[in-house]
Amino acid sequence: MHRRVLGGVAATLILALGTAASETTTIARWSFDGRDAGANSVEGAPGGRLERAKAVEGHEGKALSFQDWSVVDYLKPDPGKATRVVIEHDDRLNPAAPFALSAWINASSKPIYYGGIIEKGQGFGSSYRLLLLRDIRIEGSLGAGHATVRSPSPIELNRWIRVSLVVEGSALSLLLDGKEVAREALGSDTRLESTAPILIGERFSGMIDEVTIEKR
Repeated sequence: MHRRVLGGVAATLILALGTAASETTTIARWSFDGRDAGANSVEGAPGGRLERAKAVEGHEGKALSFQDWSVVDYLKPDPGKATRVVIEHDDRLNPAAPFALSAWINASSKPIYYGGIIEKGQGFGSSYRLLLLRDIRIEGSLGAGHATVRSPSPIELNRWIRVSLVVEGSALSLLLDGKEVAREALGSDTRLESTAPILIGERFSGMIDEVTIEKR
């Protein structure tokens, strides 16, 4: 797949268990373009419900702009003011490995707690999460065993960033702009069982574009 890079990098969470496949099939893609910004580009795949996120010029076409609700009123934070996209559970959103989950991001500020880029569930019950941490490092996690890797250094704000989380056999590795920056052993429990909706942009400040799930 060919993609333009505008002024920097994109954010990609790649989950691939076992031997790499020679072809990819797109399971779901939310490009945030068109009249229905939450629509899925894959026929029959679940669309998303926008909650206060705003359409802006993005990495490719339109993106969505989010603001961490924790900073709207720091003394009285109101989750009801969250800007996010909500995609209700569908079994296809818990694909069997190997698969890839990706998104382009442009973070504008440090999160108060964390910035959720893509989350299917939260905490140890989640299927997968891609987060911006308080120290503006990227964290990716996978499965019931909560296998986790983190970037050793903070990312740069106000630029498009690409992050890749690669799971191969017994190893979990994190890549920034195609370069491996962290590697951890992968436990045996990589089940994806969360029936929670996917949340895009929960507590995140900045832009997110081109969210994709691919079977590899």
